[in-house]
Amino acid sequence: MLTDEEHADVVRDAHATIDAIMAYRAQTGASLEEAQRALPKPSAERYYKLTGFKLWTVYDVFYVRRSDYGPDCPSCGKPYRTPRARYCAECGHGLPVK
Repeated sequence: MLTDEEHADVVRDAHATIDAIMAYRAQTGASLEEAQRALPKPSAERYYKLTGFKLWTVYDVFYVRRSDYGPDCPSCGKPYRTPRARYCAECGHGLPVK
């Protein structure tokens, strides 16, 4: 997961990559898969340098911002699905109601 600052940098790179893919496809008539293979992916490379994990597609960077998820579950350690979640979708552990 990325901090908000790291995520902003990676998403900026992702938008540039998506624009380059669209331009490449318009110029060459290539399929989406061909265009994705032909062009560099700076957002995926930056994400790998920050986390050590590889992304499947350039679009995955839109789902790795830590602030979009809740705290880690005290039972299983997985993050809650949203910051407002009251129970863990993975193991069912519930948080006390405030």
